[in-house]
Amino acid sequence: MSTQDEFPTLTKSQLTRDEIVAYLLEQKRRGYDVFQDPERKHVLILLLDELHRINFNIGGSLGCQIQGEVYGSPFAIANVSNMAELRSVTDAIAQQVIGSRWSSYATRLRLNESTPATNLASVAALIGGSSVEAVFDPYLENRSLIELLDILSFGNGSIAGNIRVLSTAKTTTGKVPRLTKAGFDAWLAQLGINGELRLMGNSEHRRFLLLSGGQSLLLGPSLNSLHKNEAVRLEADVEDRAFFDQIWVKATPIK
Repeated sequence: MSTQDEFPTLTKSQLTRDEIVAYLLEQKRRGYDVFQDPERKHVLILLLDELHRINFNIGGSLGCQIQGEVYGSPFAIANVSNMAELRSVTDAIAQQVIGSRWSSYATRLRLNESTPATNLASVAALIGGSSVEAVFDPYLENRSLIELLDILSFGNGSIAGNIRVLSTAKTTTGKVPRLTKAGFDAWLAQLGINGELRLMGNSEHRRFLLLSGGQSLLLGPSLNSLHKNEAVRLEADVEDRAFFDQIWVKATPIK
């Protein structure tokens, strides 16, 4: 006999009002007008042109309802629960009504070893106004933490309070360890935040950042050697966050 237990639980929204506002501020910097609905404080309006707009209805367990309007009449409605969905739906609605005049938000890039400054700025653009909530990098070094700050200095992103960092003993051993608890603690103190660094097994090779708004930034290279001809891409974090949490509970705090 079938029961409702056979079905997975619907994922709750990972979007906050601040993250949606940060996204709309990005659009404002691109030259679009953004308004607060005069009667509905939970609705923000992205004006595409004189005839077309997109309403962002914020709140509720589903996160945000996006509604396209033309001549004051709705023509597309979608509920989104993370930033990847929000960007994708907004791009689709905008391109449907104003075509190539709307430039889609980039979700992937290729780094170039000969353009280090451009690399930093490009990765910062993918992060946008999000905060970095977790770092997964088996080759992390103390200098990697500074490299992360250098990336964020090119944009509007930030480091989340209580950040979680996973690395391995590959860089914590030797005559001169390149990743240390003292270095990590100094980094936290400089930022005025809390956080924890744990060490996992040496078998992992993936690198990614978990961002606010339900996003994962997948890195080809490690943060300690970012400027290589490798790819970086942004996607929803459903699988990566579950994987991170699974490794986190088994990892050992650095000493």
